[in-house]
Amino acid sequence: MKTEYSHLEHFSIRDLILEHVSAPTENEIEWQPLYLFNIYRMIIVVSFLVFFISDISPSFLGRYDGALFLMTGWLYFGFALLSSVATYYRRPDFQIQVLVQILVDILAIILLMHASGGIESGMGVLITVVIAAGSLLAPGRNGLFFAAIASLAILFHVSLADLYYWFTVTSYTHAGMLGISFFSTAVLSLFLAQRIRESKILAQQRGLHVLFLAQLNEQIVQNIQSGIIVIDTFYRIQLVNETAKRLLGLDANLDEVSSGESLYEIKPELTDLLKQWQDKKSGKIAFNLSSDGFELIVNFKELWHEKTVSTLIVLEDAALTKQRAQQLKLISLGRLAAGIAHEVRNRLLPINYSGHLLAGKLEHRLDETEKEVFNMIIKNGERIQKIVNSILQLSRQHNSVMQPLLLNEWIQDFIWELMQEKYLDQEDVVLHCPDEPLWINFDPHQLHQVIYNLCDNALRYSMRRNEPQQPLLNITIGFNMALRKVYCEVKDYGDGMSPEIESRLFEPFATTESSGTGLGLYFSKELTNANWANLTLWENSQSGCRFRIHFHTITEPQIESED
Repeated sequence: MKTEYSHLEHFSIRDLILEHVSAPTENEIEWQPLYLFNIYRMIIVVSFLVFFISDISPSFLGRYDGALFLMTGWLYFGFALLSSVATYYRRPDFQIQVLVQILVDILAIILLMHASGGIESGMGVLITVVIAAGSLLAPGRNGLFFAAIASLAILFHVSLADLYYWFTVTSYTHAGMLGISFFSTAVLSLFLAQRIRESKILAQQRGLHVLFLAQLNEQIVQNIQSGIIVIDTFYRIQLVNETAKRLLGLDANLDEVSSGESLYEIKPELTDLLKQWQDKKSGKIAFNLSSDGFELIVNFKELWHEKTVSTLIVLEDAALTKQRAQQLKLISLGRLAAGIAHEVRNRLLPINYSGHLLAGKLEHRLDETEKEVFNMIIKNGERIQKIVNSILQLSRQHNSVMQPLLLNEWIQDFIWELMQEKYLDQEDVVLHCPDEPLWINFDPHQLHQVIYNLCDNALRYSMRRNEPQQPLLNITIGFNMALRKVYCEVKDYGDGMSPEIESRLFEPFATTESSGTGLGLYFSKELTNANWANLTLWENSQSGCRFRIHFHTITEPQIESED
């Protein structure tokens, strides 16, 4: 089974480029140049008609057949309009439009050239521009096809002019030079078109790469565990991620927090801290966000862009920092405790063994006072043995292996095991479990240790009271809307605890029993901190105590089955 903890998906840059590169290539490389060529065609034909009709034209325009020149010009103008409309609506297909337009251009220019006195008029040079455009617009070797059609058309026109004596001078050499220029233009345009396409595709790939990096950066900023806020010099929000909204307690108004909104209106306390930092330029400031004791560490940093300056605000959950420090603390404590516990246990085992051996041999020779002394020695030895075993258990704890757990199912399985082990009846344990799934991130083995220790303590104190029709244990799981965290409560029905014990409840060796070690709650507190959770005494009254754990909450993970 594979478990994913976030919504970030792994995808390849190459796949992203291949997915999007075809559509932009058709739009940018093909249609836009065809728009420009239609404009060029319109300018040429309009210029010819204006010059010819206004009689300010060069002397060769329409010199041989003015009527043919005028009729061809108007038809060419109509075709230019029709081509512009077809290109705008992209109907018919691009390749068909290029083929038809280039062939019509060659035919129209040859007719205009014939009406202006044939090849000697020089208008055949305009076909070179048409062939260049066709080579750039059409893929592959279509440019050579257009060059061949134009060369054959020129030679055919020169041959007919020579055969029917249309003009006084006909030049096959001039026609051959035009043909060579046509093919040269087609070949050069072919290489140029290939380079242009490669450059366009490379530019699009880099653009998509930049887009990919921008989206990736956005995903990282939105899913990072630290809260990120960027504001301008007027304290207006430019960027805020979801973690910052959650840490600032703005989950109920997520849609209302957007760019351009004033930070002072959203969180005045944070604005005051920012002004304090701007005055003193201090690095980090710790402050309590709410009455629930939700502590944050705020870090400010200036961001310069050209001549403008913005401020980056980084919000860190102090619980994460404490968790890291707690890991180091556990490692150091474990090494120290392991060494001490091993030494004590090595000396304690023969002492306990000798005490039991002497008590057995001298049992009939000792009076009551001497027996009490021996029992005191044995009991205290056993108590020290329990303390040593607890310290060894604490020192041997490995780093937490946190994983997603569905607390609803886990707690029901745990209660069933607890009832079997403690021989409890159904009415002895009350469980309040909602229907909606509650996912947490916790080491399952360490969670079992923590909950078992809390339940064991609760059962012990509830049994002392021994009231009829009263359950011994009450377990509640739910979701705290204010803190946006899943919690688990364990409540007993004892007599509560004194203020003195409550003040040092989670300290080592704090206990109300002569036979207890005082390490259970301390051990549970350390384990919850190591799993980014928080164990607190939520209620202490004459009707019992209630302990609550706020977990590191996650969304429902996506489970993928292996093939």
